[in-house]
Amino acid sequence: MRLLPTMIAVIALLGAVAASPAAAETVTATGSLIMKDKYGTQTQWGRTLKLPEGGKVVRVMDGTYGFSIVDASGDTVGDFLLPQQAVGTELAPGEYSLMPYVCAQHRHHHVEVTVEY
Repeated sequence: MRLLPTMIAVIALLGAVAASPAAAETVTATGSLIMKDKYGTQTQWGRTLKLPEGGKVVRVMDGTYGFSIVDASGDTVGDFLLPQQAVGTELAPGEYSLMPYVCAQHRHHHVEVTVEY
């Protein structure tokens, strides 16, 4: 008979674990841009943001002068002068690139954005 309370506790614990939500996945993209005014060229690189399902921006690092989020077709889906303005932005499934803004004096900038889905 002592086994019954233990069995009930185990069943309750398993039920609680099964009912808890699954941990959300995150993905981080980067974007860097160097403007070479002397030569009239620019170099851009970074890691694209690939979302298998819709997500929300949860973190932005750097991007001091702002940045844009651009979808795979080249359309801008968000312009942010202050990097933290992007936090909370909802994005549809798809692939996105980050384009940091540069200022007249500092011609090299980087941005990093994390999205939870």
